[in-house]
Amino acid sequence: MSLINIPAKSLALSAEFTLPEEDEQKSLTSASSKTKLTPQSVQDVIGEFGLFQKLLYFLLWFPAAAMAVGVYASVYMEYTPHYHCVPDVDPKDPSFQPVYNPTDANLTCWIHEHGEITQCSKWVFDKSVFTSTVISEFEIICASSYLKTFSTTIYMSGMLFGSFFFGWFGDKFGRKAAFAITTLSLSTGSVFTAISPNFPSYVVARFLTSCGGMGLFITTFVIALEFVGTEYRTLCGIAIEIPFALGELYIVFLAYFIRDWRTYQLVIGIPFFLFLLYLVKIPESIRWLLSKGRVAEAKKTVCEIAQFNGSEKPLWTEDICGEEEEEESLLGDEPDNLGICSLLSHPILRMRTLIMALNWVVATLGYYGLSLNSARLGDPFSSFALTAAMEIPSYIFCMLFLDRFGRKSILAFSQILAGTTCILAGVIPQEPEEEMFYLRTALSLMGKFGASAGFAIVFVFTAELFPTPVRNSAVGLCSTFARIGGMLAPVVTGLAVYASSIPFIVMGSSCCIGGLTALLLPETAGKPLPDTIEEACRIGSKTEKIGVPRIEETKDKLLQSC
Repeated sequence: MSLINIPAKSLALSAEFTLPEEDEQKSLTSASSKTKLTPQSVQDVIGEFGLFQKLLYFLLWFPAAAMAVGVYASVYMEYTPHYHCVPDVDPKDPSFQPVYNPTDANLTCWIHEHGEITQCSKWVFDKSVFTSTVISEFEIICASSYLKTFSTTIYMSGMLFGSFFFGWFGDKFGRKAAFAITTLSLSTGSVFTAISPNFPSYVVARFLTSCGGMGLFITTFVIALEFVGTEYRTLCGIAIEIPFALGELYIVFLAYFIRDWRTYQLVIGIPFFLFLLYLVKIPESIRWLLSKGRVAEAKKTVCEIAQFNGSEKPLWTEDICGEEEEEESLLGDEPDNLGICSLLSHPILRMRTLIMALNWVVATLGYYGLSLNSARLGDPFSSFALTAAMEIPSYIFCMLFLDRFGRKSILAFSQILAGTTCILAGVIPQEPEEEMFYLRTALSLMGKFGASAGFAIVFVFTAELFPTPVRNSAVGLCSTFARIGGMLAPVVTGLAVYASSIPFIVMGSSCCIGGLTALLLPETAGKPLPDTIEEACRIGSKTEKIGVPRIEETKDKLLQSC
């Protein structure tokens, strides 16, 4: 019987590294089952854009459209029809019913009676466009006309408050809780608007509506973005803006067929309550759960989505599916209990917040600047529908080019486009009227294209620049600044008393400045969403590409060394 010579070096290596095949497999399996539970490992399980994500994303289009429907319904509710004064009714003829007469349209606030000029106390309204509006029912005209501006300021304030408060609320108590509260605010506010007995109660109801509408859109946007993978984030982040434009077109459709403002508002508001049914099945954001250390809930949600998508469960999910575990994290890190103050206390996040807030503000100013000088494109239905429809091509443009050219370059282009068209719309001469009409129309639509693209990009860009624990707050805070820009727009418009071109030069120049500052931001295209401050700060830095070796790579190196 011959002996087998085994080199001593091989024996040494075997003693140090060699394991029986069964034990080796068990060891590797154990290592794999203890893989850290991270957003990336979760994404590997549920897929980039699986069946569940597709269905969820489709359902989220409806609450995304609700913001436009609920908040901008006032475009037609507060429509000001033609009107004129009505002389005092003859007490001998109490059956006298005044009828609008176009020849008396210039007698709006004052009337000549018995050789004297007196202030009107009664009016008759043109009902050819709408049978009833807020303006005609509550007589918000003449000496009370300032109340219409007051109403606009209040619901813009509601959007400001909703952006800030519900942004914080979603980060503190979860996306699902924020979805529920904002839905209740939007739906109840819409119904109370329709049954308001007087103008003050109408204004309060509109404030509640705008709070909920803005908060619901922000929450919907964040949910949609946090469930999809990096490959589909641009598509989903921009496409969620399309239902906003469709909501504006839906408003036009309803207003065309329903000409009474109370009926119109009820038809708008009642269906919003259906969104509460989403709470039965809509899951909490897995990223938010992990950021709060609620690992057991995150694992359960991952298992349910993986099962729905028909995905194979990795080893680490087999251990916990259907089992009750202690909330012991495999993340290896303590959960980030960050607040909105971290956006301003951390130097890198502070700079990003300031630049993004500026871009949100100037995008709003540019939008309103173009609206103030927009050409009268026809009746109120066709003009509003045309400007709303112009948003959809801008979103398609973003979906096609955002990944190819990057966020900051396309944002800069969109802002500068909106800015230059705003400036040109203000400085072009008014004569000859017919030729300038078409030129102003073209500039208005080009500006709306740029402004809409800019708004879509800042939503996506903001969500990608900030970590999960403060993502909702970051979007909400920047949106809050945007509302401030909307409230300042009328002040800037008042500069027209000095020269008609000043407001547009100011607003247009602001958009151009905002576009240039966007170039200072790091690029986020094709990069995973950050979940910690450290990950967010590494975006665009030299250490960004440094990662942790995968277990498979470690396994291969170990076997090769053996």
